[in-house]
Amino acid sequence: MICESTSLSKYINKSSNIFFVFGPEIVLKNNSVDLINSFLKEKSFNEKKIITESDYSKIESTILENASGSLFGSKIIIEINHLKGKIPKEIVNIFEMQDIKKFNDIAIIIKSSIEKINKNTKWVKLLDSLGLIVECNKLKSYEEKAWVKNQLNFMNESDARDYSTRIADIFSGNLIAQQNEINILKLTYCEENKDKKIGFDNAEFLPYQLEDKIIELDTKYALRITKSIKKNDDHYGPLLVWIIGKVINTCIGSHQDNISLEKAGIWKNKIPNYLNFIKKNPLKKMLVLQKKVYELDLASKGLGGISKDQFWQELDNMVINLTSN
Repeated sequence: MICESTSLSKYINKSSNIFFVFGPEIVLKNNSVDLINSFLKEKSFNEKKIITESDYSKIESTILENASGSLFGSKIIIEINHLKGKIPKEIVNIFEMQDIKKFNDIAIIIKSSIEKINKNTKWVKLLDSLGLIVECNKLKSYEEKAWVKNQLNFMNESDARDYSTRIADIFSGNLIAQQNEINILKLTYCEENKDKKIGFDNAEFLPYQLEDKIIELDTKYALRITKSIKKNDDHYGPLLVWIIGKVINTCIGSHQDNISLEKAGIWKNKIPNYLNFIKKNPLKKMLVLQKKVYELDLASKGLGGISKDQFWQELDNMVINLTSN
């Protein structure tokens, strides 16, 4: 059976527990795999084994070894990641395994990088008879709006309609950017504001307030600051990048050199929050983000090759990364 990713919920329970997810739209592929995993969890599949390219030779033995579930009576999901090239023989062999459809204690999810399939090839016909093929194509404009609106099911109907139109228009054709906006809204949207228009927050903030909210790990308030400054004083973008860089560099200095926060110029009343922030943000994570700050700094000066909206989107992503665990 073959279905579009946008119709997956209608077909997910109409096939055996074998799923093949492919197509050019990575966001839809990720969402489809998440939906399949949630569906299987409801059917008591509580364990998972992930197989990557280096372990393709073990696919058949892994399936046979787990065909009767685990020693603890759990059903098992075998998730196979295919990241490049044609479908390898080791994966095609799955569809030719004897009684593969009768192995009720395992479920197989194959997430493939291929963008198209030939429905007349032998392995596709075999798979079509065994399980569910999920096609994740690029969406048309009207489909994007419907998809975004479905993702905003945590909002009231009116706000979901308004936000879906705005997001689909601003980030037309870019589902990754649309997904990022949705993720931010999940953190910042509040039902009590349902009767107010998009962009209702007219409060004005000073850029330096962002430092306080980041080290306080206050994601919602920090995002409120960046969005307000974007709306009212977007020329402060480079300053916000500098502030975020200061927080990250202070954290790295403390991790690497055990530098006194007071000697680093941190006010005494901020030191407790900084210590808590440093404890929750390991050095490895901060080093990665330090590189990202450099890229954002170039972008804020028009040297990074990204659009203005993408700059603010990346800035929000950085805030979420710093304040969420």
